[in-house]
Amino acid sequence: MTKDNNVKAPLLSQQEDHDIWTSSSSSSHSFQLEETDINLQELENSQHYVAYSIEEEKQLVHKLDCRLLIFAMLGNLIKTMDNTNLSNAYISGMEEDLNIQGKQYNWMTVLFMIGYLIMQIPSNMILSRFRPSRYLPLLELIWCILTLSMACVQSVNAIYLLRFLLGAFEAGFYPGIVFLIGTWYSGKELGKRNAWITIFGSLGSALSGLIQAALLKFADGALGISGWRWLFLFDGLITFLLAYFGYKYLPDYPSTTHWLNSKEKEIAIMRLNREGRETKQNTWKSRHIFQSLVFDKYIYFLVFGWTMLHLSMGGAHVLGVIAKRVGYDAITANLFTSPDMAISMLAGLGNGYLSDYFQTRIGCIIPPLSISVIGFSLLAAFIQPFGIFYFAYIIMHAGLAATAPVAMTWASEIMQESIELRALAIAIMNTTSSSMYTWAPLVLWPVTGNI
Repeated sequence: MTKDNNVKAPLLSQQEDHDIWTSSSSSSHSFQLEETDINLQELENSQHYVAYSIEEEKQLVHKLDCRLLIFAMLGNLIKTMDNTNLSNAYISGMEEDLNIQGKQYNWMTVLFMIGYLIMQIPSNMILSRFRPSRYLPLLELIWCILTLSMACVQSVNAIYLLRFLLGAFEAGFYPGIVFLIGTWYSGKELGKRNAWITIFGSLGSALSGLIQAALLKFADGALGISGWRWLFLFDGLITFLLAYFGYKYLPDYPSTTHWLNSKEKEIAIMRLNREGRETKQNTWKSRHIFQSLVFDKYIYFLVFGWTMLHLSMGGAHVLGVIAKRVGYDAITANLFTSPDMAISMLAGLGNGYLSDYFQTRIGCIIPPLSISVIGFSLLAAFIQPFGIFYFAYIIMHAGLAATAPVAMTWASEIMQESIELRALAIAIMNTTSSSMYTWAPLVLWPVTGNI
């Protein structure tokens, strides 16, 4: 092991006679990781710092990427598909088959958000105290059953009920997975990985339009089932596969994940301790957590900023509907959503990498927001010609999509005093932003018979 290939954590000292980084505690006791059996609980509670090579750290991160990050990316992709498939189904025959009228479509969106609001904070509190590798896949399994049920609906009232339940059981996924990602990755890794998660959410919207267009063309009427119903069946199947993957491979916490060996657990704990990040569960009582949040000087700024960001992004779900209203057929209207989502994906991914590379968050938030302001200004002035509207819509959405992963990364870094505090802060941010959708679709983006 050479000096150039080793990471030096705080309090590390270099021994002249040995080609290895060693660590010391307050008692000046030094040791080598390979020769000492460290109790993980003691390591979490102490000031011990251990040596590990860059290659060992890379291997750990690669293992996390192949399990945790893949689950997070695919989960956000499927979650977004489930969020947007109602819009795709609506313009692909659901409106006519179920005789949906007036603002009934908007109420379907609102009821989903009400369920989402009710469960976000309780879900993240449960997650911070139980095993993520069991809790998150369980949510996915229930989510799968409800999505399959959407393929069988025969009335608007049935959709109302299912959308409410879908919102309740989907509520825990995004804040939960952002919380779990922040529990494992360091600051230099977090921005790009949150970007990948967000980008796969955008990919979900793009794929939903493409999949619905393909199902309309090739599967509409197959086995006597409408094309829009096939979309819900497809989404339910892939949700089940993801739930199984999560059950098998999702990690818990650095000291309790069964598929890490003892050395990898020690490295995982040290990586976070080096940044002052808490790694232990159940360290604070609920009352203490809420008191800390109330008096935290950052939480109000984070909640307000995240809420305004997502309120601005709310119009993204009506692009296909607007395209159909101005005269495009259902297949073309579905396809219009795909280029927009692809551009937003690239913008978010690039900005996430830049924020990690330059180790700045605010410097990667202000520029894309400025681009969005230009898009909003054009949207306020143009619906026709559709080409100008579409361009404005794309740059507006790209700017906001580029901002979102960096903003959440910043929040995860700031709220690091305890696992429970960070879980609750992320849930409150998402709950507050989601609350805007209980009224915004009805007031800002109502879908009616006219444009």
